Amino acid sequence: MAFFNLLRQAPRPLAFGALHSFGSAFGQTFLIALFVPFISQSMGINETGFANMYAAITIASAAALPFIGRMIDRIDMLRYSLIVMIFLAAGCFVMSVASNVIVLVGGLFMLRFAGQGLMSHVSMTSVARYFDRNRGRALAIAAFGFPMAEAIMPAIFLALIAALGWRGAYIAAGITILLVMMPLAAWLVHGNSNFRAIPAVAELPPQTPEPAAKTGTQGNAAPQNRPDRHDQPAVSLPQQDDSRSQPHPRLFKSAYIWLSMPMIAGQPLVLTALFFHQAVIASQKGIELGWFAAGFTLFAITSVLGAFGSGPLIDKLGARKLFPYHLIPLMIAVMVLAMTEKAQFIPVYMALAGFTTGFATTLRTAIVPELVPMHEIGSIRSSLTAIMVLASSAGPPIYGWLFAAHVNLPTILMASVAGMAIATLLSWLAERPGFYVPPHFRHPHTA
Repeated sequence: MAFFNLLRQAPRPLAFGALHSFGSAFGQTFLIALFVPFISQSMGINETGFANMYAAITIASAAALPFIGRMIDRIDMLRYSLIVMIFLAAGCFVMSVASNVIVLVGGLFMLRFAGQGLMSHVSMTSVARYFDRNRGRALAIAAFGFPMAEAIMPAIFLALIAALGWRGAYIAAGITILLVMMPLAAWLVHGNSNFRAIPAVAELPPQTPEPAAKTGTQGNAAPQNRPDRHDQPAVSLPQQDDSRSQPHPRLFKSAYIWLSMPMIAGQPLVLTALFFHQAVIASQKGIELGWFAAGFTLFAITSVLGAFGSGPLIDKLGARKLFPYHLIPLMIAVMVLAMTEKAQFIPVYMALAGFTTGFATTLRTAIVPELVPMHEIGSIRSSLTAIMVLASSAGPPIYGWLFAAHVNLPTILMASVAGMAIATLLSWLAERPGFYVPPHFRHPHTA
């Protein structure tokens, strides 16, 4: 019921977030993979060469993300969104005319950077910054665009490729972004200056009492850092902080973030590697690959359940308390995969992996406002996202080297579980007193 109340109170900001998470699919691997056979055939690139090129592009995208991602804290949200969409549409058009490897690399970089990187960044950052008490639930709703795209976009693009060819499909994608998504994004936040506003650094004296929460027409969706110039602040703001003139020095100088880093990287590294090498895994276990393919439907369902289930828990307990435990379902999933030779257990593995994925999608964004002031959310989140992208690009080659060295599959899988267990322990230790004291502002779950 709380989700429906939130949707009634702030439908347009939530739809804005979901639109961008859905639109990130244009740069996600699951959609680009549909074009790979046609691109390879057209340009004479073998699968190994394409995979190596794709990994290098992904790493370059991750390296650029912190520099462009932090600009979301300095630019009107709608303007930032429209610039990202123009760049994404341009990437589609570049792909449609790619006739050599250089142009192909440029087009793929634009898709990965604007799609997987910046569209997701706009979705999660805008919603995290705007919502206060119900931030966890709001992020879960905004993240619904990810599984929705995974469910419907492949079928749509396979039909487009069949009808128009792969180049025509990319032209159709670019036109859709320019003529449908951009006007829709502008309409969704038209007149909502609080949602679009550049976050301001508050300069409240230490003992200033908290102003009363203002609900207005948005109810619990009142912004917490940049109220309309004619209104009073909706919730308490960060205290004056000497870190405001430079990007997030406090967090990255703390032991907390370095102890938490393996936890941040764990899920994208392990799961991307397992999905990338699922044909090898299926072959070694003597299980039909179709069991893994069918499991993706269950994976999508449980990822939605994980995202929506995590929202109320985050709002009640806070993201930091939950963060050290979110890899546990994935650890169990990999243990199941390691110990079974029966195809009937593959759905169990996929369901548990999906649950962690959905939980992590919401949790990794919700934790940022609990660590830094509102005017640093975009900068911090882009840096953490770059770490996750790098981890996802590192996973497949690491596992590939282990397979090439003839390390047996159960050993690789149990080593993955052990690594995630160590990451969980380090993240739990990071929550012990003294590792990191966040700036003095009220956490969302205490609102």
